[in-house]
Amino acid sequence: MAVLSRRARDAEARRASREALIAATLELLAEGSAFADLSIEQIVRRAGLSRPTFYAHFRDKRALILELGQTLLDAVAVAADPWLADGTGSLRTTLTGVLVAFREHRHATAAIVEAATYDDDVAAFWRAFHERFMVTAAARIRVEDPELDPLRAEARAFALVWMTERAITEHLASGTIDETALLEELVGFWEHALPPAA
Repeated sequence: MAVLSRRARDAEARRASREALIAATLELLAEGSAFADLSIEQIVRRAGLSRPTFYAHFRDKRALILELGQTLLDAVAVAADPWLADGTGSLRTTLTGVLVAFREHRHATAAIVEAATYDDDVAAFWRAFHERFMVTAAARIRVEDPELDPLRAEARAFALVWMTERAITEHLASGTIDETALLEELVGFWEHALPPAA
């Protein structure tokens, strides 16, 4: 019993230190640090941990940003997948949920977008992030418009997914566009692109 208790305490301590490293990174990003300029020393100092502890969890900063990216992907998928898969829920509610997911992870998103410009692995992740939703969107488009050329369906999904992410990301970064109006326009684009099957 004592061994199990010690293992449970060790696992909890490990989980807590990992969460502290992630929280410290997000705090530093929220304060305006560019991900490229963020050092492991800054992260561990903010988390109140040591460099060896960082490396016990992450191989390097790339591994850390990729984990933040996976968390973002999971959050967006929860919002988008039901409607993309079979039309569950409303489109407006879905896009609102996608916007909320990006807002909750806006500092991680900004870091991923930045790192994707100079890190091949992060760039590959970011393309795969979009591809993940493009595949489902293309399938939905083909269901709604079975006569559409498959290449056009893929191109339409590509345009819709990248446009939606970029519009939301830029809105969250600048805040210069009315959010309700932005959502209405995104809904309109998606509705126009997915006419109901006859």
